[in-house]
Amino acid sequence: MPSRIVIVGGVAAGASAATKARRTDESAEIVVFERGPYVSFANCGIPYYLSGDIPKVDNLLVVTPELLNKRFRLDLRPNHEVVRLDADGKQIEVQDQDSGISYLERYDKLILATGGRPVKPPIPGIDKHGVFTLTTIPEVEAVKAYARQQGAKDAVVVGAGFIGIEATEALVSLGLRVHLVEMLPQVLPPFDPEMAAIVADHLSAKGVQMHLGSQVTSFSGDEALDAVVLADGNEIRASLAIICIGVSPNLDLARQAGLRLGVSGGIVVDERMQTSDPDIYACGDIVESTNLLTGQQARVPLAGPANKQGRVAGANAAGGDMRFKGVTGTLIVKAIDMTAAKAGLSEREAGTIGVDHFVSFTHAVSHAAYYPGAKAMDIKVVVEKPGGRLIGAQIVGGEGVDKRIDVLATAMYAGLTVEDLEHLDLAYAPPYSSARDPSNSAGFVAANINRREVKAMSPLELNRVLASGEDVQLVDVRTPREYADGRIGNAVLMPIEELRGLVGRLDPSRRTIVYCRAGYRSYLAYRILMAHGFSDVTNLSGGYESWRYAPAS
Repeated sequence: MPSRIVIVGGVAAGASAATKARRTDESAEIVVFERGPYVSFANCGIPYYLSGDIPKVDNLLVVTPELLNKRFRLDLRPNHEVVRLDADGKQIEVQDQDSGISYLERYDKLILATGGRPVKPPIPGIDKHGVFTLTTIPEVEAVKAYARQQGAKDAVVVGAGFIGIEATEALVSLGLRVHLVEMLPQVLPPFDPEMAAIVADHLSAKGVQMHLGSQVTSFSGDEALDAVVLADGNEIRASLAIICIGVSPNLDLARQAGLRLGVSGGIVVDERMQTSDPDIYACGDIVESTNLLTGQQARVPLAGPANKQGRVAGANAAGGDMRFKGVTGTLIVKAIDMTAAKAGLSEREAGTIGVDHFVSFTHAVSHAAYYPGAKAMDIKVVVEKPGGRLIGAQIVGGEGVDKRIDVLATAMYAGLTVEDLEHLDLAYAPPYSSARDPSNSAGFVAANINRREVKAMSPLELNRVLASGEDVQLVDVRTPREYADGRIGNAVLMPIEELRGLVGRLDPSRRTIVYCRAGYRSYLAYRILMAHGFSDVTNLSGGYESWRYAPAS
């Protein structure tokens, strides 16, 4: 008798599980239940359908039910919600949402891919007309229709995470005046503050009204939204609001089955995506994954891991033997004309879990500077001490950010050090990169620190030193024009080309901190001062360009 594999949920994890199960076992009976109308759609493309960058909703349908049925012989049942799971009896109760009829279905192996639901806190007025979430095709269709019907001109996005940033971009593209409200003091919470500040600055320059460190207390209006009220008493007049404050995992069925849940709030699975019940597998937003850099468990609700986890779950439920090793937490988001990406640990995360580390900053361009169109990017890496293993990277900039974060994420997956990063043999031609690719340059700077060829500090560390009142010599080795445009504290100007002749004006016994725009000229200054007998010199990593975005200590 053929094995009966039942999958609850579609999209990235469930659809991948179904097709991999079929490729593994041609004879299996495979049934997919999806409570929504679409079994497989590109939910990550929803903000770009809202903006019009993706012109038709059909473009979001990754694979049609007809194709899935013909190519993979799957029994697909959209608009069917699984409302109960009897793990002992190996059966589920399903409700047909079109007819309202409920019925039981048995399984030999079950795969849970129930995903998540948008968080909607109990804020007064959150259920008014004009207040939306943005995670499904019906939701985005409702937003588009409402904005068109109301002639919306002003909108509020609540939450400045990835979906919030993408929703903001979409609404700006539609010509709306957009207010972005975030209860934390920065956008993009997974990023370190000085990297997130670059994105916030860019959004402000594009006309987005930023409300950081602000909290929504109510949505006002009669039946329809007319204003969003903040905790400080300010009211933002708007007819449209989108709530983007996170997604919580759908764990109702897992709890009914008594499946083991982990410290991060996800289902505990092994490398085969098998739960504590050997006949139940789970994948996607609802599971915990191993962080390959720390060995700790974390819930990482991203499409990339969900797709890979689905393949593993589908193969193993059908009798195969695949493994999902874990995640490095690689993220990327488009913020109008800027891209922000992260892989591995942030500086804050490394500190929270007690990993001894240092950070370094570099500023580079996407390809050879002399070839037209080069775009700037700011790179921050987090490096484990001792040994120099790369454990984190963040990049903010224009074209080419995606390429470099993938290089650095691959290096982390392979356990490479920053000295390995120096020697990566990467493709070069002027339209695509530089002879020293930005990934290599990040390795050069961090490896110099790791080998103790230079003593460096981060902008945040400098702010702590300045706030402490410690007696230091702060030396700016930029040009007089750069110095006039802005400097750090009471820094003295000693342009790098003149430093050797001016070095006698400095006290070699005092702690000396040198900086330039990006960190290279001050590195040269560091070498010069050390050669002249200075005993305590530190280079500001990333220079003035990184410091101006760093938070006060």
